[in-house]
This record gives sequence, structure tokens and C-alpha cells, in this order.
Amino acid sequence: MPAAPAPPIDATVLQLQRAAAELRRRSHADLAALAAACGTATAAAAPGWVEASRAAKGWTAVADSLAEEWASGPLPVARFLRVVGRRHADLALGRPGPQPRGTGLDVVPTPGFGDRLLLRGVRARLECAGPPQPSAPPRYGDVALVLGAGNVTAAPLLDTIDQVLLRGRAVLLKLSPLHASLANPFAAALAPLCERGLVCTTVGDAALGAALAAHPAIAAVHLTGSVATAAQLRADPRLRGKALTAELGGCTPAFVLPGEWSLRALHHVAAQLAGFVAWNGGATCVAPRLVVTARGWPQRPALLAALHAALAALPSREPFHPAVRRAHAQALGTDGPAGPLPPRLRADLDLGRDAALLAHEAFAPVLLELPVAGASLADWLDAATGAVRDHAAGGLSAYVFAPPPVLAAARPALAAALGRLPHGTLATNTWAGLGFGLGSTPWGVPADAPWQHGIGFARDVFGLPDLRRVALEAPFASWPPPPWSPGRRGAAAALQALTRHYAHPSPRHLAATVFHACR
Repeated sequence: MPAAPAPPIDATVLQLQRAAAELRRRSHADLAALAAACGTATAAAAPGWVEASRAAKGWTAVADSLAEEWASGPLPVARFLRVVGRRHADLALGRPGPQPRGTGLDVVPTPGFGDRLLLRGVRARLECAGPPQPSAPPRYGDVALVLGAGNVTAAPLLDTIDQVLLRGRAVLLKLSPLHASLANPFAAALAPLCERGLVCTTVGDAALGAALAAHPAIAAVHLTGSVATAAQLRADPRLRGKALTAELGGCTPAFVLPGEWSLRALHHVAAQLAGFVAWNGGATCVAPRLVVTARGWPQRPALLAALHAALAALPSREPFHPAVRRAHAQALGTDGPAGPLPPRLRADLDLGRDAALLAHEAFAPVLLELPVAGASLADWLDAATGAVRDHAAGGLSAYVFAPPPVLAAARPALAAALGRLPHGTLATNTWAGLGFGLGSTPWGVPADAPWQHGIGFARDVFGLPDLRRVALEAPFASWPPPPWSPGRRGAAAALQALTRHYAHPSPRHLAATVFHACR
């Protein structure tokens, strides 16, 4: 029988193999320069990128979407390139990076005035199983396939940069059909890598992704997507022996600690939860999906009323992702309107009746609420974290919210209870999206996590093989409010200026960021 004709992709993969072999020989100084060049290209491509994404989603009239697209698109890419470039520059000059403290590495705030001003009060710590041993990035010299997510526009580029500049691989990037109109802005942002043959892009569906993953010259596959897609890749015998990593969403929990809250504090947390779950029309893996409360907490009714009001104040949006409308109906137990979908709360779940709602990621602007009983704070924490551990799908991230007096009183019991959770990123009084976008914080799950939670950490700048968790914490309320807060008037301009600052750090760009953030 004559051999089947070689697919056209063969020539592309051969080119990538040659570029990967050359990449392996590049110095840390060369890689730092490549990161800087990509930062410049990203800043130049960013305005067109943002507008193309809004147009593709049909959201040009949704006011908050402009800031959202900057915050979940060009900004985290520009910052990650800055962090990667600094890491390679440090390695080139023999400079030490952040020094271990105990079994962790404090990576935010970073040295310098900019981060200390822009991330005032924010702390990020990488927690390891033992004393952390930062190492230089591995240099594999082979070819990776990146199966790009179709929701958050930064994800395909972050995953590509990780593979090239941290893992030393050339990348075949398959974009989702939802990002077809962004192929040119993405190529422009990655132009320094594309011009050197280190990155090639294509657009296609899941069938194309599976076929590319099976190509014999593809040594590694990275997926940002669903558990179902990861299961198909794991079951494909053609992928045996390939390195597979995956970022998979889940039913992300948000624990609201019982105690004495002011009415202002309740409304503040309700606005945060509403904004986070409605972000990108609900189609994001950093959204809180399940609010866990104390059944006997006297202020629980006030919190639920504040959540209903905060969600109702946000605009309805036409879904751009095919999973959203179905997930919205499943989460609420009823069909939504035929057009734009409103953000909603479904309160008072019962594990005996509603456990199926927690068994998957509800990719929609719907917040579920599960009240859990407990005679004391410690009892409640044990029951609440146990319910999440046993019933809530996934392990990517989790939230904790409490005003300072409540949090201070809860810390000893809270540390023990949270230590039993499997989640790779824990955000206290802040957005888990910071863990996704800070650049110095890896995003994913520990190496020994069940594959349904995900496979490994991506964007591990410091090379920590025994990394267990990223712990984020921010002030309960700060001024000015973060630019990702819903309704911030100067948010889009602040985020655009910040993107320019990360590409070309300067007092002028920093001043513009602060000016717009304070509007």
C-alpha cells in the first residue's frame, strides 16, 4: 500500500525543529533581549488586539469590557515578558533572584518603586514542600504544541512565551476558532519569535488540535481548556511519551468568613464577587463559582441581598463562548433570555440535592451559594473546606474574604483548614486573576494533583519542582480601588498606560498609570 501523502504541517514542524535546536544554544542575555523585543511588539499590537477582541465578542457597547480586555489581554503578557526578561538578565549577570524564606519564596512586591506603588499592600508567596531551590530554566530544544484557550486572550500568548523563553521549545500555536480574528494581532505581538522561526500559528477546531498533538515531531503538548479535552488527549495512544501539561478550570470556591462585618464591608465584598464572576461574561477560569457561607451567620441574609443587588447592577451580555448559555441555564435550573444574559445568584444550595452543580465548571455569569453549618469558626472551616474538597470540581484557585478584624481572629484555624485544600492558588481579599497575570506567580496545580485538577504549573519563572501553592493577599479595601474593579472610570486608560510601562519602564508611563488609576 503506498504511503499517505505527508500533511502540509510537516514543513512547518521541520522549521520549528531547526529553530528549537538554535534556541537551545542562545545565552540568557539573548533570551532577555528577545523578551524585551516581544514587550515592545506587544505594546504596539495592543490597541488593535483589544479592539479586535471586543468586536469579535460583540461587546463594543459594554463599557467595562474595554478595561477587561486590557487587563486580561496585553497587560499580563507585557508584564510576564518583563518578569522573564529580568530573570534571564539576572542569570546572565550571576545576580541572585528572590531569596528563600523558610519553605517559600516571596515574589511580590518586587524590588523597585513601580511595583511597590502599583501593588501597594499586595503580597505573593510561592509555597514549597521544602526549602525552595530556584534554578535556571530547562533548555529542551524540542517542539511544543500549545492548544490555545478561546476565552481569555492573554492565555495563548502566555503559554507560548512560557514554552519558548522558559522551557526552550519552539511552538506550534493552534488558536481556537473564537480567536480567528486575533491571529494577526497575536502574530504582531509575537513577531520577534515568529521572525526567528520559533513560533508558528494556525487556527482550527478540536479535531485539528488532536491531529497536531499526534504528530511524531511534537514532543510536548500544553492545553488550556476543559477536563473533557484533557481526558481525550490522555487517552490518545499516539501521545504516549509526550510531555502533557494542562490548565483546567473547576468550581472555584470563595469562603466568606463569618464574624462581625460592617454593612459597608459586606457591600464591598459583594461588589468584588459580582465583578469577578461577571468578568469576560463569566467565561474565565479565575471566576469564583461557589460562595461558601456559614448557615447560622446572622449577617448571611444581608450578604445575599448585597450579592443580588451587585449582580443586578452589572450589564447583561450576549455570550461569545458556546458553553456560556448552556451553563447559565444549568446553574440556574431554568433557561435564560434569548439575548444577552444577566449575571445571577443561586443561593441556598443543598449538597444532598444540588451536588451535581458543583461537579463541573459553570462557565457562565452565575454565582452559586452553599451555606454550611458549624458550631464554631473552626468547626465551620472544617466543614466548609471538607465540602469543597469532596464535592467541588477542580483545584486551580480558591478565595477567602474577611475584613481585617475577622481575618486576624481566624488566622490560626484558617491556616490549618486551607492547608488541606488542593488548590494551586489561594487569593485572600483579592482577585485570583492576579495569580494568573503577575508573571512571577506560576499558574496551575502541584505535580501530584489529580489530572482532573490540571497537570503541572505553567510560567514557573524560578523553576521550583516542589511548588505546592501560590498564596496571594491584598488589603481588604484600598485607595485607589484596583483598575479591574467594575465601573472604574479611568480603568482602561490606567491599564493601557501600565502595559506601556511594562514594555518600556519609565517615570512618564508610571505617572500616567497613577493619574488614570486615581480618577
